[in-house]
Amino acid sequence: MFKINKLLIASVFWVALLSCNQGDNKNKFRFAFVTVNDSLYKPNDDYKQIIDVWKDYYQKCTNEKLFENAFYLYLQNKVYIGSINNQNELIVNRGTTILDTSNYKNLFNLLENVSSANCGDTINLLNHLKEDFYNEIIDALNATSEYRNLINDTDTGQMKIKLGAVSNNRLRVDSLIELLDKTKDSSLLHFKDLLLKPENVILGQTIDLFGFSAEFPLKSKLSEQEEKQFEKEVFFNLSTQNDKGSIRLVSNNILRIQINKRYTVLGRFLKLQVN
Repeated sequence: MFKINKLLIASVFWVALLSCNQGDNKNKFRFAFVTVNDSLYKPNDDYKQIIDVWKDYYQKCTNEKLFENAFYLYLQNKVYIGSINNQNELIVNRGTTILDTSNYKNLFNLLENVSSANCGDTINLLNHLKEDFYNEIIDALNATSEYRNLINDTDTGQMKIKLGAVSNNRLRVDSLIELLDKTKDSSLLHFKDLLLKPENVILGQTIDLFGFSAEFPLKSKLSEQEEKQFEKEVFFNLSTQNDKGSIRLVSNNILRIQINKRYTVLGRFLKLQVN
């Protein structure tokens, strides 16, 4: 599976559970945070450094501390808030969702935007973090027939990454519990059954990144034709319909690639329990 499986979901079996819903006793269910027990789960040093970089960036960008029990999910676009995950499957609830986006039916009843900020600032690129961004650039260029020849010409040693907007979103757990407690809808009952399985957790809060730009010098000089081509920003589609990219020659053989794509980079997981 993806990196998230190796580092994050496998840790679900070594968790401490902290109640996050102390509602009245009428509720049949409650959610608990999935927390890492350092005595049992020891992420590698690089992971700890990277999550510290993200925490520092988020705090400087938004002037607020990151929520507790946050996991670094890498540049993740496979999971989303409200998705159910476990050790063997990245998305257990494939085809079944609690967030009905048709006419915003129950989206804002169950989802809350805590904060958003558009700092447009650079981030400290540690080894694996640089690799994550570089892989996204390679994937973007590979999605085009016109520009994939630039891949071998990128000088990542001097690459600078500037992040787009970040957004902090969370599930309204009280509303979700009420919905699951009262529902007779077969799809939601299936969703609840999945959540109650001991191996499953739900992604209850996320920090989403909306795109980034990368600037780096090219290893070789562009041809006169290529320079003229990239003097004006050229746009291209990525692998999915809503994701876009662009390339522009900034100056002195320095290329800027803009990736407009949503990534979930940090998340907090919840476990549904019966009172």
